[in-house]
Amino acid sequence: MAIPEHYIGREQALVKHTILKDYILRLFMIIGQSGEATVNFVDCFAGPWCEGDADLKDTSIGISINEINKAINTLKKNNKSIKFRALYIEKDEEAFKKLNAFISKSSHLQLDASCIQGDYTQKIDEIVSWAGDYFTFFFIDPKGWKDVVSPDVLRPLLQIKKSEFLINLMYDFANRAASMSKHAEDIESLVGEKIHLTGEETSDIRQDIFLSAYCKNIKSIYQTDKANKVRSSYLPIYRPGSQKVLYFLVYFTPHPTGIKTFKETSEKMLYVQRVTQQEVRLKKQEEQRGTGDLFGCDESLELTSEKNNKYQAKNYLEDKLSDAEDILIDIDCWADFLEESGLYPTDFQLAIKELYQQGSVVNIDSDVSRRRTQFIQPKWKSKSERWKKIK
Repeated sequence: MAIPEHYIGREQALVKHTILKDYILRLFMIIGQSGEATVNFVDCFAGPWCEGDADLKDTSIGISINEINKAINTLKKNNKSIKFRALYIEKDEEAFKKLNAFISKSSHLQLDASCIQGDYTQKIDEIVSWAGDYFTFFFIDPKGWKDVVSPDVLRPLLQIKKSEFLINLMYDFANRAASMSKHAEDIESLVGEKIHLTGEETSDIRQDIFLSAYCKNIKSIYQTDKANKVRSSYLPIYRPGSQKVLYFLVYFTPHPTGIKTFKETSEKMLYVQRVTQQEVRLKKQEEQRGTGDLFGCDESLELTSEKNNKYQAKNYLEDKLSDAEDILIDIDCWADFLEESGLYPTDFQLAIKELYQQGSVVNIDSDVSRRRTQFIQPKWKSKSERWKKIK
């Protein structure tokens, strides 16, 4: 996989846009087949900002419109007539001119697309009114972190009954500010509560403290009037060429299928990040030495350890299966596994396979001896399977 030329120098945007592209299509196909008459998409920081492609294919605008059109065409073939609407908001005057011109193109008329100029935080009442009672997916991708994605700012949007959110939490900026006393109130506002750090925390623990507080306080508002349990997940996006987290894409949904789909899509992005990291590293070497390292592999750039993840998943499953006679792993249970552990679907599939081969667990409902990859098959309750730990 080669990095497209217009993403060179902003490789992190490639990962972000790839997950947006893959997830939007899967999401809108699912929602489009669920009986919804109208589906909304809202981009609160539309831009375009640093586009490198004249057709805006490397922006959230071009990506979202293209994927929505794909969903419309596919649903039409399946005799599904769904109305798709999109709302794009941009504050910068020059960027808005480009946005407005792009939205006005006749080729985009399969969906009802419109745009608003202004600060989205000052347009929230207008956005809520526009969304109505229809399912609305919010993509919130700001440049900064202050006063844009906090629980209080998002409150009116979170209280829309049919909604999902993909939020760019600019962790790197916030993390640096957390050590400065002058930003204490800003950090408290961002996550919804005071953060207590000793300075002795590892980077992973520090990230967990931020994310846990942020997700907890967003969900405490988002849960209101939701028929189903509100869930969250996230994908770390790393600074090109390093292990440092630049930001987190944080996802909120009241639907367990949403978590399953997001985690499957996020897992694919781990590969994309590995490839982009390696290409950035080789590019730096070429610039420094005038030659690329054809055979070297810098283990420090590995973003995840598959072996360690499988070990964590095994421990998690053994704990869960020890607490009950058996567990029905339906879509709700599967979403719980993915949300609570922070692990990925493949981690659990590899773990349950190894536990089964060791004779530690058994599937009560099905013979899984011929399965190779999908040992756990979470479906709806009537078709899901029960697993049991062998004492």
